[in-house]
Amino acid sequence: MDILLIYQYCTFGGVERVILSRAEAFQKHRLDVKISVGYLHDSGALSAFKRYVHDHKLDEMVKPSLIEPHGNIKWSVFDLILAIDTPQILGEIKDLGNVYLECHTPYKENRQYLRSIPDSIKAILVPSESFKLLLQGEFPLLPKIYVIPNHVTQEFFEISSLSDNETVFPRKPLSYLGRLDKLKNIDEVLQIFELFRDVEEIMYILVGNGASDKRFIMELKKRELLAKTLLRDKIDFNDVPSFVRLTKKHNGIYLSASQGESFGLSPAEFMSGGVPVILSDIPAHRELVNNDERFLYKPGNINSAKEKVFIIFRCWSDMSAIMRTYSTKFTDEVFWEAWLLFLKEQGIKAQFL
Repeated sequence: MDILLIYQYCTFGGVERVILSRAEAFQKHRLDVKISVGYLHDSGALSAFKRYVHDHKLDEMVKPSLIEPHGNIKWSVFDLILAIDTPQILGEIKDLGNVYLECHTPYKENRQYLRSIPDSIKAILVPSESFKLLLQGEFPLLPKIYVIPNHVTQEFFEISSLSDNETVFPRKPLSYLGRLDKLKNIDEVLQIFELFRDVEEIMYILVGNGASDKRFIMELKKRELLAKTLLRDKIDFNDVPSFVRLTKKHNGIYLSASQGESFGLSPAEFMSGGVPVILSDIPAHRELVNNDERFLYKPGNINSAKEKVFIIFRCWSDMSAIMRTYSTKFTDEVFWEAWLLFLKEQGIKAQFL
């Protein structure tokens, strides 16, 4: 099977991670597949993406490259074409019969292209049940929607049984990994951080593109957070498990104040590593933690988040064990079953090595 995956920007984001994780699942289950990954733009992550492919011995399966939407793509050589939130190519593929759209974007304005998709599009793929319901409410005339869950690779699950307690920092971290924008609600993340400014045993680790910008550093300084904050602009796909491991070794917590998610891959990765989470109470986050209120706070109610952080720190080992239980739904087996069902219902034959 030859698959073409097309995505606008190659960043250090969740979609890129999903593509890599799928390839590893295909490799594990010995699916006979070649995946061409076409990016329209390199936003600084293509070399890291290629490095991950090489380090994980996926070179024979995954071929990433930059493409032009109106270039000389030989569409007919592919058995399956998946366009992920890339409306620029809709005109090129409108007459093909093997194109499916994947929608992962939590940004409402970026999914408006779904209002005018070609009639030839046979189905839409989304990463979670909550996001499927959202799309059905926004776009009631869409074709069939399949939930193909994102999954977390085995290296994150191996962190959950980590017994090495050698620490680097004298404090317990509140960790954040994600974009530093309005939808991710970074201002509320910083407001929550401020509540622990005078708590000596707590520190912050913050990773996101722009974290080392002068304006952001000055914002942390104004809030008196800079002195106990570890900042990183971005980390390679290969290094995310190390960040999760670092947080776990210090009995830390992952925090997200996001106002919208299609899945929530970063919290899923931390949960799979046995790291407790505090998440804004939105549908995708609620789905991640099985509606467990101990790990959710109402957006805007930062004092509730503070109380729950203290409770988790007091019962950290028990909370970590709960995360390991909830994260069973992030295994590649759950993804694999959904993928096989999608292929079967669409009449796409899967062959194995």
